[in-house]
Amino acid sequence: MSSSKNSTVMNNERISTSRKLADFLVNGSVVIGFVGIVIFFAFRSGSFFRWDNISDILLRLSITTPAAYGVMLALVAKGIDLTPGTTMGLVGITIASGVTAGMNFGLTIFLAILVGVAIGLVNAFLIAKANLNPFIATISILFIGNSIEKSVTRGGLPIYLYPSPASLNQIYRGSTLGIPNPILILVIMTLVLYLFLEKSMYGRRLYACGESIKASRASGIPVRLYYGAAYLIGAICATIGGIILCSQIRSGQPLVGHSYMWDAIGAAYLSTIMSRRNFRPNVFGTLFGALVMATVANGLTLMGLAFYWKEFAKGLVILIMLLVSVMKKRYEGSRLF
Repeated sequence: MSSSKNSTVMNNERISTSRKLADFLVNGSVVIGFVGIVIFFAFRSGSFFRWDNISDILLRLSITTPAAYGVMLALVAKGIDLTPGTTMGLVGITIASGVTAGMNFGLTIFLAILVGVAIGLVNAFLIAKANLNPFIATISILFIGNSIEKSVTRGGLPIYLYPSPASLNQIYRGSTLGIPNPILILVIMTLVLYLFLEKSMYGRRLYACGESIKASRASGIPVRLYYGAAYLIGAICATIGGIILCSQIRSGQPLVGHSYMWDAIGAAYLSTIMSRRNFRPNVFGTLFGALVMATVANGLTLMGLAFYWKEFAKGLVILIMLLVSVMKKRYEGSRLF
C-alpha cells in the first residue's frame, strides 16, 4: 500500500517538474531566444560587447522605443497605429524647416509638437468618433503624411542642418549627470507610461476598454474618450522619437521614420507575448521588444551584411514571434489548471 502511494507521489512530482519546465520554456521563450541572439553575435563579432557598441544599441533604442510605445497604446485599445513613422518624419521636417528659416528653436520644437498632436487628434477623431477601422484610418493618414513629407521637401530632398543648432545637438549628443540625454528621456518616458498604465485609474480603465467594451460601458467608462486618448498619447510618444531622430541625423528627411515604424510594431507585439496577463501589451515588454529589434539590427551591421538582409532578419524575427504567440496560446489553452 505504501509503495503504491510512493509511486503515485513520485509520478506527481515528475508531472509537476515537467510542467514547470514546460512553463519555463514557453513563458521564457522570448528571453531564451534573445540570449541566443546575443551569444551568436558575440561569437561572430569581437566588438559586440565593446562599450561603444552597447552605447550604439541603447541610443538606437531611444529612437525606436518611443514609436513602439505609441503602437503599444493602440494595441491596449485593441487597435493598431501605422502612423508613428509618418509622425517622426513630419516632426523632423518641421524642425529642419523652422531652423533653416531662422525661427527661434523653442518655437520650432513647439510647432513640431503641435504637428505630432495634430496627427494624434486626427487619428483619435477617425477611430473614436467616426468609428473607422483603426488599420484603414491610420494607413490613410500614413499615405497622406507621406505625400505631405514629399511635397514640403520638393519631391523628397532632405533638409540638412550643417551646422545644426547647439540646442538641437544637445538632445541626442548631450548628457545630464553623465547620462546621455536620449537614454534619460527614454527612462523618464518608460516610468511615466508604466505609472500611467499600471498604477493609475486611467490606465486600468484603458485596459478595461480594450478587454471588454460592453463591460466598460456598463461600468460608466467613456470608451470612445479612452480610445481617442490612446492614439493621442501614442502620437506624442512618436513625436518625442522624431525629435530625437532629427537631432541624431541633423536633418529633416522624408520617410526616414518608416524604417523605425516596423521595428516599433514588432516591439509592441512582442510585449504581448511576454505578458503574463492574457497577452496584454505592456511597457516593459515593449522596451524589451525594442531592445531585441535594435540588437538584431546592430549585430547584422557588425557582420557587414547588406541592408536588405537586415529587413529579412527583422521579418524573420517578427514571424517567429507570431509563431511563439500561437504556440503559447495553444499551450495555455491545453492546461486544465
